[in-house]
Amino acid sequence: MSLFLKWKQKKQEKEAERVLEESISKRKDYWNTIGHVDGDVLTHLLNPMFFGGPAWPSGRQTFIRVQKTETVILASDGLSDPFQSPEEKSRKQGKGLEFYIECDDESLRGPLSDIQDHWAFDLLYQMSQNAAAHPNMLELFMKHDILSIEFTDLDVPSHFVNKNGEIGVLLGVQSPSVSASLSLPYESIKLISMKLLTPNELEYVREQGAQGRRQLAETFQLSKSYHITMTKRESLI
Repeated sequence: MSLFLKWKQKKQEKEAERVLEESISKRKDYWNTIGHVDGDVLTHLLNPMFFGGPAWPSGRQTFIRVQKTETVILASDGLSDPFQSPEEKSRKQGKGLEFYIECDDESLRGPLSDIQDHWAFDLLYQMSQNAAAHPNMLELFMKHDILSIEFTDLDVPSHFVNKNGEIGVLLGVQSPSVSASLSLPYESIKLISMKLLTPNELEYVREQGAQGRRQLAETFQLSKSYHITMTKRESLI
């Protein structure tokens, strides 16, 4: 390799490192305006991508906890890292989004080491892995704003599970306190909320499609429950 190519590669590596550090810092600084962010992050002892799991943009697969007065937020922290390779999708903030779930379950205020056993973390983790594996989930949100997804075999509160063991989640309901976007070094990213649906609400979304998702999101806004997953609530459908 020529001296010029070595110099260019070193310069690209330094730029990638700078943008990664700045991205991490900007996300943490933002969440600190919303609530108290733990000094440590939630992560794996062994990265799942080394065992066949989807790769995250920089390789970092981390999550953070934000404690508010009445609720706790768990958020992905790494889907919007810049890609590891300097040439890979140059000057892009990874997948261009991060997901979060806000919940009123007080057990989320326990030791950080226990959070990975909580159903809310499991839900966020599965959503994040889906986004990491998807070729361009951001494009779907650019087109539709409000989306939904279904899971099975997650230990969420029983009244959110239908008779077939299916769990519905509405994605992108606007929060009155959390911004829909965040400016990072290369571009703005989307911050996307997750809200558990009751079986009746899930069935309504299935039947009504995009219009049903929008109407349900509006209903949550009018009820002032917004994007928050309340562990005990009545179905709005």
